[in-house]
Amino acid sequence: MRRDNAVDFVKAVGILLMILGHCPGIPYLVRNFIFSFHMPLFFIMSGYFYKDRPIKELFKIGSKHLVVPYLITSFFIVLLCIVAQKPVLAQQKMIGILMSNGGWPQEKFGANLPYIGPIWFLLALFWCKIFYRTLKRLTNRCLLVSTVLSSAAFFVGKYVLNLPFGLLTGFCGLVFYSMGDYWHNRLQEPIRLVYLLPGIVIWFFCIFRSHLELATFDCMHYPLNLIAAFIGTYMTYLVAQKIPKSLHAIFGWIGRNTLLILCYHSLTPYLLINISKYMLTPLGYQISVPTRWALNFVLALGLTALHLFIKETFRKRSAVAI
Repeated sequence: MRRDNAVDFVKAVGILLMILGHCPGIPYLVRNFIFSFHMPLFFIMSGYFYKDRPIKELFKIGSKHLVVPYLITSFFIVLLCIVAQKPVLAQQKMIGILMSNGGWPQEKFGANLPYIGPIWFLLALFWCKIFYRTLKRLTNRCLLVSTVLSSAAFFVGKYVLNLPFGLLTGFCGLVFYSMGDYWHNRLQEPIRLVYLLPGIVIWFFCIFRSHLELATFDCMHYPLNLIAAFIGTYMTYLVAQKIPKSLHAIFGWIGRNTLLILCYHSLTPYLLINISKYMLTPLGYQISVPTRWALNFVLALGLTALHLFIKETFRKRSAVAI
């Protein structure tokens, strides 16, 4: 099957916006723009390619591609905290790993537990796929039921308590995953302008007045934020169809490797702690804000490229040996 370059572009934009969104000192409106749709985008695009599979196969594939990378990345986060001689931080990250906290939720019970960073998405997507597959077998109104379940999960996560292992954020992602499935199977024609314009107005309203943070169950203008997230993703897809072919290679590479980039981006803050402690502080230097911005992108993309280069080198050597 021919790969859709537009999908790779959409995912590439999402991961680049995620990295930018974690840079210190970004303007308020830029942050609101990013958080209006950047993480729902990945649930939507994953749901766009939904395929019915046996539950055992889902567990097997999800464990390999989502749970194992989550555990490996978490291990190195803790290890980097220990190397930096920060045992308390390492202990906090262990709690964050267990809860799969992506930020600082404000629930009534267990609020402000330590966080683990953006890899919360991996476990959330793992559970989301399993929940959606079960839902698909039970009803043909998945979009409606997913909206209800995600709304309940948002409410519980924001006002009551979070659940460990990313279970609750998995439920929150259901509505977006369902949007992707609905988009692929029911929206055969482009959305007409008469329907698209109100959505764009809602999206711009959310950019100026609101934001959506799945990791902390922060959805300030529900359900407008849900509409904004879909419109932001859909508009990115429309733009992606117009990009020049000269950009296909770079955006295609980024789009195909978003999960690996996510993992290395999650390691970046802890790499910077060690670089600062052992290389810069002894020389009397500190990492400036512009330098931190640059390093966020260089480390996430550069380490991903190095990882793939080493993997390909070993593959070729193994093929020659055989």
